[in-house]
Amino acid sequence: MNRRRFRRARHLMAAAVATLIVSGCGGGPIDGGFGGPIGEIDPDAILRITSSSPTRNLDPYLQTSYGGWGYLTVVFDRLTTVDKDGKLIPGLAKSWQFAGDGSYLELKLRTDVSFHDGAAFDAAAVAANIHRGQNMEGSTVADALRNITSVEEVDNSTARLHLRPGTGVELPGVFSTNVGMMVSPETIAAGTDIRNDPGGSGSGGYVVTEYVPEESLSLARAGGGPNWDPKAGRLAGIEFEWIPDARTRLNGMKTGMTDLSWVSSANEVIEAQTLGRNRTLGVDEVVFRNVLGLYMRPDGDLAKPEVRQAVAAAIDPAAVSALFSGTCTPHRQLYPAGSWPADENYTYPYQYDPDKARALVQAAGGAQIALTFAAGTNTENTANVLQSTLSQAGIDTDLNPVPNTQNEPRYIAGDFPSMVANSFNAKVDPAETVNTFLFGAYALANGNQQIRDLTTRAADPTLTDTQRAPLYHQAWDLTLKEAMFVPICNQTNATLFTSQVVGAQDIPWADLGIFDIRHVAMTK
Repeated sequence: MNRRRFRRARHLMAAAVATLIVSGCGGGPIDGGFGGPIGEIDPDAILRITSSSPTRNLDPYLQTSYGGWGYLTVVFDRLTTVDKDGKLIPGLAKSWQFAGDGSYLELKLRTDVSFHDGAAFDAAAVAANIHRGQNMEGSTVADALRNITSVEEVDNSTARLHLRPGTGVELPGVFSTNVGMMVSPETIAAGTDIRNDPGGSGSGGYVVTEYVPEESLSLARAGGGPNWDPKAGRLAGIEFEWIPDARTRLNGMKTGMTDLSWVSSANEVIEAQTLGRNRTLGVDEVVFRNVLGLYMRPDGDLAKPEVRQAVAAAIDPAAVSALFSGTCTPHRQLYPAGSWPADENYTYPYQYDPDKARALVQAAGGAQIALTFAAGTNTENTANVLQSTLSQAGIDTDLNPVPNTQNEPRYIAGDFPSMVANSFNAKVDPAETVNTFLFGAYALANGNQQIRDLTTRAADPTLTDTQRAPLYHQAWDLTLKEAMFVPICNQTNATLFTSQVVGAQDIPWADLGIFDIRHVAMTK
């Protein structure tokens, strides 16, 4: 596809939508679209995608946010993957098993995979990648790999990862992210910089043909015969365009200038629902795994437990859900319902109770806080609602809008005592959630030693999930009682697609607000 033509088309979307509305015309589904019988796959099709998440570089081990992962899954295969429900499934590793004493994790590898530069995927390639991730300058995955002490190449198809005692249980889940993306050992040996041009360093269904950081990415089907994964590489190419504005992305779908996109803001989700009912577009809605909530640090008045508890009791999830026209489902714990780390019988300790909140504030001698949020995002209106409810409870509340690019990193750096955000993401394995959110940058455990003890025991790789679950349930309860994070609701993410797109309803990571489109195709 002509890249300049796609860019020009983006600027024409608004005018085209106006024409569409005036004329009353809509692009109805063709036979076999939107979940019906699938027609013949078109191997010459170019899939046009718009996304809200930018890609800043194409090196798997230099990703600074998970928003960039989706662009890479079609280029770099991973050791493990997840399905549309977040269930861990094999990737380049056919199976994995911890030693009986937990001293190592053994990966059984596929033997039919080659990188596009001709290098073989084997145990030596796994060892080279882990060494690279642990040691390369600027690596953002070094911390995730810190518990691997060495990699033993048992044979070409068996890699044994030796672990620090009592650690590593999260690794199979971690390997389904950018941490598990494998780069050609020849590229690694040559020290090639792949941030802007991965060349033949991947083994996925596609190779990069053109890349403009934080703007666009063009891919073409990789040559050299069928991919090891028969569902990958079924398109002639993929065109990604970064468009942060949800309205513009929706307009692109309505005018037929885009084949696949996503929206999560309430107005656009409501309109998408109408388009889906009219069969103008295919629409697949999923509840975000991410939790919209309020982060707090023990600074100023928030250093007082009773003030944090008052804030938690003053927040009404129903009011926030109403703000999102019912597209933000109230959720008061850390893991999604139905997942094994979730406690199905859990009751949040600080249910909405304005009288209790006022009493706690009075007992604390008053309270003043500032709510930081990313200006121009969904959290702006949320922060306004929270300011109103907190003020009614006697909490003097100021709003602190900051640019979207600053909100999260500056909160992590300790610049703000609180933050309204939807960044809490329950990881595939709860041990990673603990490392990231409870004792990592967000410090939600507030240094609670009982939480530390419980999560250390639960991270023992010799335990089964059934044995680990009650330990995590206790840890989640104690964490939320610290009131360093108030979970409010899960937003809705809507995947939008034309009738020719195949596999849009089964895209993994849609509940994270990103995407894994390796298996998406188009019909003729």
